Amino acid sequence: MKWLANLAIWWILFVAGAVPLHAHSEGTIAIHEVVKEFAPKASLKIEKDPTGGFNVHVVTSNFQWRPDLASKVHVKGEGHAHVYLDDRKILRIYNEWFHLNTYQFANRAGEQILSIEFVGNDHAPYTIQGVPLGVEQIITVPEDEIQPPSAKKIRIELILASLFMIGLGSLLICRQRKVLK
Repeated sequence: MKWLANLAIWWILFVAGAVPLHAHSEGTIAIHEVVKEFAPKASLKIEKDPTGGFNVHVVTSNFQWRPDLASKVHVKGEGHAHVYLDDRKILRIYNEWFHLNTYQFANRAGEQILSIEFVGNDHAPYTIQGVPLGVEQIITVPEDEIQPPSAKKIRIELILASLFMIGLGSLLICRQRKVLK
């Protein structure tokens, strides 16, 4: 019985290590409130890449890109940006050019909102009256440039298998405790 419980724990740890965690922190309690005249401003120039995805140019003013200070102390007017696709944070960018790999990040085909949010070195957003500053544009993701459903299905199957093993392990542990009493 003990070996089965150990096997269940090993399985849980193995699968938990195989399921990727979200690469970025979600949310922050600090903000960097700025006045409109000194606020970072941007526009997007987006071109379809012939090999897939999009090449994105974030044209900025009143903002200095500081990749060397990311995750460090805030300095007014400096920082990087967080990229969202359909309200889901997917990337950090440290300069005005990046490639949006739709195969990697798009969950569905069709029109989606690409958003860029300016943040300080400390990842807190620049805001005007509490509203985050950035720019957004609608892009159309082709059907053949999204992650195949089979990859998502495998993740779901791993999660279900993990839950099954947790349940089985819990039952075995409860049964073991009853036997010992």
